[in-house]
Amino acid sequence: MKVMSSANYVGVDQRLSPRSDVYSRVNVQLPDGRSVMMTMVNISADGVLVRHDQVLNEDEIVHFQMPVIGKIQGVCIWSVGGRSGIHFSTTIAQSDYAPLLRAMGAR
Repeated sequence: MKVMSSANYVGVDQRLSPRSDVYSRVNVQLPDGRSVMMTMVNISADGVLVRHDQVLNEDEIVHFQMPVIGKIQGVCIWSVGGRSGIHFSTTIAQSDYAPLLRAMGAR
C-alpha cells in the first residue's frame, strides 16, 4: 500500500475510500510513548481526521486504540492548527468497518 507523503498532498483530495463523519474520543499513543485522547472527526478504512491539543508532526507514527479492531498504526500525512490527517498503515477490513462505525456512534 502506498502512503501519501505531505509533500504531494497540496490540498487535493487524495482519499482512497469515502469518509464517514464521526465524533468520537480515542486513545492515541504518540511517538514519544505518551498516551493522549484525540477526537476523531471523520474516518475511512484507510485513515482518519483527528483534532488534538498536542503537537503532531508530518511523518510521525501514532497508534490508535479503537473499539472493535483494537490497535491500529497510522502515519501523520499533514497537521495544521490542532487537526491532523492520519493514513492507516493497514486498511480496516470491510467486515470490521461497519461495526467500528456503530461502536463510535456514527449514524
